[in-house]
Amino acid sequence: MDNLPSYQEATTSPTWLQLVAPYIPVSSWLSCCSVSCQFYHQFAPRLWQDPLVTVRQLGLHPNDDLIWYRRLINKHVKVARHETRCLVRSLDFRDFALRASGLYSTEASERAISESFKHLPQIFPNLICLLLDGHPELDPGSLATSTLSSSDSLELLDLAHCRQELTPKLFSADIFRNLVYLDVSHIPGSLRSAIQSSLNPEFLPELRILKARGREVDDKTASLLFRTFGLQLWSLDLGNNKLTDNIINDLVEHCFSSLSFHTDAHFEREGKLVLPRNIGSRNYGLFEFIEESNFSARYAHSERHLADAPIYSRRANNSELQEWQVVRSRGVNPLKRDDVSTTKLSLLNSALAVATRNTSAAIDIRLRRGGITHLYISENNFTSRGIEKLLRITLGRLEHFECDSSLCTLATTNQDSGARRIRISAFMGSAHLFRPVISSNLRSLRVHHSLVTRVPSIAAEGLSWASSIRLAEGSLFHNICRTYPLRFEPDMNPRIASLTLTHIPARSTGPVIEQLLKFLDLASSQQRDIRRAMVEFSSRGPSVLSGLQHLRLELDPDFSEDSFDSLDGCEVDLDKLLDPGDEDFSKESSSFFEDESRGITSKSNIRMERNNVTLEHNGHNKRPNQFVHWTSGRLKSAPYSDTESEYIHYRAELSDSWTGNIYTIAVWIGSGTIGPHAAVNEYMWNLQDPRLRTDVGPATPNHIVAGVPPGSYIFYAAWDFMIFPKDLQLAVKSSGKAQLRDVAAAIKEYRLKKRGTSDHWEGKIELVRTTTTSRYHSSEYWR
Repeated sequence: MDNLPSYQEATTSPTWLQLVAPYIPVSSWLSCCSVSCQFYHQFAPRLWQDPLVTVRQLGLHPNDDLIWYRRLINKHVKVARHETRCLVRSLDFRDFALRASGLYSTEASERAISESFKHLPQIFPNLICLLLDGHPELDPGSLATSTLSSSDSLELLDLAHCRQELTPKLFSADIFRNLVYLDVSHIPGSLRSAIQSSLNPEFLPELRILKARGREVDDKTASLLFRTFGLQLWSLDLGNNKLTDNIINDLVEHCFSSLSFHTDAHFEREGKLVLPRNIGSRNYGLFEFIEESNFSARYAHSERHLADAPIYSRRANNSELQEWQVVRSRGVNPLKRDDVSTTKLSLLNSALAVATRNTSAAIDIRLRRGGITHLYISENNFTSRGIEKLLRITLGRLEHFECDSSLCTLATTNQDSGARRIRISAFMGSAHLFRPVISSNLRSLRVHHSLVTRVPSIAAEGLSWASSIRLAEGSLFHNICRTYPLRFEPDMNPRIASLTLTHIPARSTGPVIEQLLKFLDLASSQQRDIRRAMVEFSSRGPSVLSGLQHLRLELDPDFSEDSFDSLDGCEVDLDKLLDPGDEDFSKESSSFFEDESRGITSKSNIRMERNNVTLEHNGHNKRPNQFVHWTSGRLKSAPYSDTESEYIHYRAELSDSWTGNIYTIAVWIGSGTIGPHAAVNEYMWNLQDPRLRTDVGPATPNHIVAGVPPGSYIFYAAWDFMIFPKDLQLAVKSSGKAQLRDVAAAIKEYRLKKRGTSDHWEGKIELVRTTTTSRYHSSEYWR
């Protein structure tokens, strides 16, 4: 909560000059400084607070940057008054002197910037922001040898992409003791040694935002970082590193408060979490169920777009919540921004308010130590199961979350080793985790597009981009739709204002385009419902949520049908790849269905490899060879031969228990006879394999829609096994040569068609074509 203004600030009105000064153009600031002392006190701080940006706005050509800077340091600064030099609060080199300075460039001018670093604290005593991101010449190491001439020190330091390796003890210097924002991304050197030496709360007690992308951070280094900073940071970016699921427990234990933001107060609108027993597994976490109301499962409550009520205290002297009290955000306040530009602007506005005696309050980025609310973990080695577990056990604290891809680890048997030759990235069955009942504070999200489209990304060594897309939008898409029917919709969480979908294929046979256009239709429907709610509750009513306002679609690089098929661009014998022999691929039939009513597809041309091979377990009856042959009757193999019940007892070992106790639960296996739900039918068939009677967890809303009884526990291994085609060769060949359409063109055509109609979504939509090398051919993709 913001601090209350002082009596003088509350009773003193701003002067007319304070009101109009922010609207005066930059080109007039210098002239305004010469009008009077009153004008000087308003415009001199604006003119000098960020000189490298201001001089560019005043017309300095990039070729003259170095010459101008050398003249500033060696001539003008020496004659400038101390009070004037104290007005400089920021030096932003991100767009300054990035190229040769032209005809008048000299070696001395090229060295002017780096040599000035060791004297910056003396030259500009009140400097608080230093941004060097991507600058080719600058070496920040000399800052550590400088001495402060005042009590001020840097509060924002952006060193991303610095070419010089930083010494481990760099941040032990006094100039860094007040750092709030630090970016050390993509810099040579070990982050582990820096954490042990100076990158820690002992030398950086005020640090709140840390970005360390591309630093080869492994699980051990990340664990050390989490234990070192604990709850001090509220924004952490560890993208493009080497992290795995193994660090999730350490992350949550050290960097997230144990207090939960989950609440039952909004049960009618959102449902609630219930914990029948205090049990769970290490891979899943606590076994909690979502109990739905009559409206929450359909996101149809009439008040779903209303913001939470304000927090009122019973005592007037309680201006803030106690540390043991947690209340989720109302959903109407702007999301806290942690990017470098916003942080810099916030710090400069605070300094400007003091210099100009303006009582306007700036956003305080020095939040109290409550743990991480903004987390960036894209481009790592997490699995979708690990990310799902992270979202559950963070107890609803995350406000912004980024994870652009995650590996799907599907259960395999000895006969389907082909599944291990293909890499699938997707969020399958994860949509309910982004509902307010679990992600209570989530306002901004950047994830893989499959959360909306249910189409995975596939990478197989030897498959072309076109073949991978056809396979993903063919059998895998149909299997996922049957297994996990729910996808993310805007009304699933109307508190989310910004959504970015990544790794969207540039071309599609149809499903990706259709799913994205349906999502835009749902966003338009949400927009109409919110406007209706604003009219209904306009007279002294509760605040209304804004709903989805920004949608960013990041498309992969475009390609042609003639794109090379292997990682090295050589010609590949696809027939040999897809039919390598019995040791590599199973010859079982594809698992997706055409008859949803019975869950069976009759294919007369299915090739069978093991016509006479059966699976026996504990001496019980033999099971049929293939699922498509099961047309009637009750299954005779275990576990159905052992019981007439629809449940069997499962005993969890101590090594797999989340709570550290051994427990036994009843797991649902179905009746063993064909029913109306296709996914349940194949689930029961898969349970005949004892290797798939593992990985127990609670039934999610996706499982319930697919036919599982609410409140049941199921075997996830048997359920997920139906996603991957049993015959990869057949699945690839059956994907055919369907025509590929341009995704961006289809979306633009849709937007033009809807423009001017009531179905036009008025939110901001961005189509971004990534320019990096495709991840299918990147060595990092195969780490």
